[in-house]
Amino acid sequence: MNEILYKTKPRLILSGGLFSSFIFSFVFMLFCLQVSTGENKIVGYLFVAIFSLFSILCLYQLIKIKILKISKNGIEIKKYLLPQKRNLKFEEIKTIKQSEVKTRIYPGVNMFEKGYLLYNYKTTISLKNSENIELMSLSETDFYEVEKLFFKLKRKEGKIRKIENKFSLTLFILENIGTLIFIIIINILSIGLLVEIIKNSC
Repeated sequence: MNEILYKTKPRLILSGGLFSSFIFSFVFMLFCLQVSTGENKIVGYLFVAIFSLFSILCLYQLIKIKILKISKNGIEIKKYLLPQKRNLKFEEIKTIKQSEVKTRIYPGVNMFEKGYLLYNYKTTISLKNSENIELMSLSETDFYEVEKLFFKLKRKEGKIRKIENKFSLTLFILENIGTLIFIIIINILSIGLLVEIIKNSC
């Protein structure tokens, strides 16, 4: 088996955010199911259907997340939670690039508010057969390491060592501080609501 020189991690906004949203939606679905009695039955079941659909969508997006593994023989594109993978040789790859995609989540209520933008990163692997493979799971830091290693291996620049990042935890926290706060809040709400559901069921 070829030694993996570098393995990317899915961005926390995707892995942690989607997982937390799935749990929250599932717990809220249970809550709606619990209170769906009497006159509120139809409305309650409507919300059950909505949150069920949202939780399934979050789970689907979570399963779709891909990571990259780089060895001396090429790049492996793997589903993060599934064994499904695809191997690419360096000769097949034309370019690897990343672009910043801005999505306006909150437009602002007047001309003085800038609103809120969500910054996403799209990584595109262009193959020589004109096929493009797109990934939304690579952070800027991961892409920098992937791009640097890709060009070194493609040019066959002597001996290349496995990348060891001594400050990976610190960089991970700094890069995802906003997402971490969001995930903590969502999980606290989910746990609190689940405790109430269990209490009311007893």
